[in-house]
Amino acid sequence: MMKAAIWVFAGFALQAIGADKPRVFITESGASQFSGEAEVPQGKGSMAFTAGTSPQNIEVLKAFSKQCPQVLITSNRDKADYVIRFDHDEINPTTAFVKGNKVAVFNRSEDLIYTTSTRLLGPAVKSACLAISGHR
Repeated sequence: MMKAAIWVFAGFALQAIGADKPRVFITESGASQFSGEAEVPQGKGSMAFTAGTSPQNIEVLKAFSKQCPQVLITSNRDKADYVIRFDHDEINPTTAFVKGNKVAVFNRSEDLIYTTSTRLLGPAVKSACLAISGHR
């Protein structure tokens, strides 16, 4: 009985900690996203579809979860406080020093609040995280 009470308390504590963190939805410029409403015989409904996740997007998710613990990453765009859009240029021997990681941060109203380009992923993630922290 005591163990169950401790687990319930721990669950509420974790929810309270996460409640103060802004939610971010991370996507790529090329990711296909569709949403809409549909009518079916039993009533109305809505659906959303997001196509494809590249290996680079997974690396961005990993980097954000490690370097930006003050946010919660969500897979539901509608619940996000911020949308972070990354664009990656392919590495090319003739353009090795080009800033290939481009990032844009949008608030819930879809207003652009920050954008930058960096050569490495880490600084792009850190700067986006700082932009979110400074915007709150």
